[in-house]
Amino acid sequence: MRTTVILAAALTLAACSGGESVDNQSGGSAAVEPTPNNLMDDPQNAVVPIPAPSPSPIAAIPAAFQGRWGMVGADCDPARADNKGLLTIAGDRLSFYESRGQAGSIRQLRPAQIAFDLPMSGEGMTWSEPTTLTLLDDGKTLVREAKGSPDRAGAFRYSRCPA
Repeated sequence: MRTTVILAAALTLAACSGGESVDNQSGGSAAVEPTPNNLMDDPQNAVVPIPAPSPSPIAAIPAAFQGRWGMVGADCDPARADNKGLLTIAGDRLSFYESRGQAGSIRQLRPAQIAFDLPMSGEGMTWSEPTTLTLLDDGKTLVREAKGSPDRAGAFRYSRCPA
C-alpha cells in the first residue's frame, strides 16, 4: 500500500510539471538547440551552419560557361548591329558590345559558379571589374555579377544563344 501511495504521488508531481525536464525547472540549459521545422526558414544557416566552400584556383573558364549569351532574344541574332546585350565568352576572354576583358585569377566557387578578376577596356577607357559567373537552369541561364565601380556594378541575367 505504501508503494502505491509513493508511486501515485510521483505520477501526480510529474503531471503537474507541465512536461518540462528537471534541468529546465532548475535553470539548467537544454543540450539541443531548437531547430526550425522547415530548414528553409533558416536561410542564413544560423541553426546548422554550413561552411562556405573554399575557392579553388582553376586554369581557365570551364567549357560550360563558353559561348554566346544574350540579355534579350535579339542579342543572339548575328545579323543585327544593335545587339548591345550580347556577351561572348571564348577561352578566357569576355566580349561585350563595346568592351573586352581577359579573365585572370580564375577561382571555382561551386560546380556552377566561378569568380575572377576582369581587367576591361573599351571606348578608350580601362577599368577592373571583379566578376562572378553562375550557371542556372542546367546551363541555359548565366548570371554575371560585376563588383566594379558603382556605375558598372550589378547582376545581369543572360540566356544561352542557340548554336
